[in-house]
Amino acid sequence: MGPKIISFINYKGGVAKTTSTYHVGCWLAYRKRQRVLLIDIDPQTNLTFLCAPVRKWEKRRRNIGTIATLYRRYIDQKPLDVKRYVWRQPIRLPDGDRHPRLDLIPCDVNLIGEDLGIGSLTGDFDSMKMLKKSASAFVRDRTFLARVIREVSDDYDYVLIDCPPNLYLMTHNALVASDHYIVTAIPDHLSTIGLSILGRKVDEIGATVEKAATLAGMSPDGCAVAKFGAILFVRVRIGGDMVTNAHADTMDSIRSRLRCFQTHTTELIGYTEAAANSVPVWFHQSDNARRARAKMEYPSVVDEMLEMF
Repeated sequence: MGPKIISFINYKGGVAKTTSTYHVGCWLAYRKRQRVLLIDIDPQTNLTFLCAPVRKWEKRRRNIGTIATLYRRYIDQKPLDVKRYVWRQPIRLPDGDRHPRLDLIPCDVNLIGEDLGIGSLTGDFDSMKMLKKSASAFVRDRTFLARVIREVSDDYDYVLIDCPPNLYLMTHNALVASDHYIVTAIPDHLSTIGLSILGRKVDEIGATVEKAATLAGMSPDGCAVAKFGAILFVRVRIGGDMVTNAHADTMDSIRSRLRCFQTHTTELIGYTEAAANSVPVWFHQSDNARRARAKMEYPSVVDEMLEMF
């Protein structure tokens, strides 16, 4: 049996998607003793920078490559040799040790041009052969990540994918490769207004990919998109020890309609301070980080996720 593959998505930025992917993965590896692979497909490269300083990433990108390198090899139909591009234990802890059981496939800004080449099945085709060829290319464009993960599937228990804030080609790839997707959202009006629309768009992506697979003569079962997992509320505002009324009311309203984690994360500076030092919050020694980890927010998210999936 292969690893459990989970994508963290939202087409809105600034909703702690990367922070959540990172801390869920780190806790799975650190306390749950799972073998975890993080995959960064957001050209902003923030997940990568949470794992390692920029100068180390630059050296690795220059000498080895990133997910963008792998994608170019895939397009050129070259052997992927995925294990070469996996960054083994990139997180260096304050005591000099490396974070155990956690690896990374890093990203870089060069992926952004590739992500826009989304393609479609619309248009005129001179023959059924041309339609089948177009459908085959459409599916191939969306099964790159599934191929990447398949090459290293025996090495991991969990693969977590940090997606860009859009529903372009690389997010399509993540959805096709994944078992489930988690949506991170701040519980305010503007951040949550599109949650139902997002679910419908994912369903539309799935239907289109499966249609293309059928036209190409492939099994649509191998191209099914991820199932909706749950909404994770993040950066929840608190006043004193209580969640503000506006955020509490929004969470209650959405929980009545959609599956959500009961645990939420709060807007705490400790996460930002830990991120600036490229370590999870439970390894950073500032007072703010201590207060953040004392809340046990992401450990509780992981416990729910393990039970949910």
